[in-house]
Amino acid sequence: MRLKCDFHIHTAEDPRHQLSYSAKDLIERAAQLGYDAISITNHNTVTYNPELAEFAASKGVLLIPGVEATVMGKHVLIYGVDEMVENWGKLTFFDLKRIKAKGAFVIAPHPFYPNYNCLGGFLKRFPRLFDAVEYSHLYIKKVNFNLRAQRFARNNGMPLIGLSDAHSLKQLDFTFTLIDAPKDPASIFQAIRDGRTTIVTRPAKVVTSGIVGIKLFSTFLFLLLLHRL
Repeated sequence: MRLKCDFHIHTAEDPRHQLSYSAKDLIERAAQLGYDAISITNHNTVTYNPELAEFAASKGVLLIPGVEATVMGKHVLIYGVDEMVENWGKLTFFDLKRIKAKGAFVIAPHPFYPNYNCLGGFLKRFPRLFDAVEYSHLYIKKVNFNLRAQRFARNNGMPLIGLSDAHSLKQLDFTFTLIDAPKDPASIFQAIRDGRTTIVTRPAKVVTSGIVGIKLFSTFLFLLLLHRL
């Protein structure tokens, strides 16, 4: 079975951003776009419960529990976390190793983008803690920071998976992954490890993603200012 998947999406439940659409709004839009499986990966917060999973299932969408955790100041995507109790905002790489040993699936998001929270050299130091590397939708034809991630994945024999990192419903469908697997989390993760994937991608719209970027940066500055007051 070939599944249309996106495992890096944010919603209004994200404590770090002020987004306008809820988890249910996202699920409805994903169903309209023909997605078979998605994950809501809000920052340091697991947005997943049986009711939400059942709602997604009623729309034909498999909802996989996930989180964009902070590991020593760097963002890391972790899946299979619905029964885990962790301080997702203050993990170490030793914690990540322990969580992975429990069966979690781990992806390195936008690792070589020029941002303080991107893994960069940490991915090079701890490559075996990660099951896959993200190819992010946030690029344009002349500027694509995914190329380093692409080379790194190839040189280290790691799967590359296309994800949106969407902070707006308008950012969906620019980059996603088709996965040859039965429609359950364990089979999907194994298919990624085995490379039974096809990335579908096109450059982001400068207007849409640029506006989203400005909003996110403005929110970050506002929260930073409040923290210092």
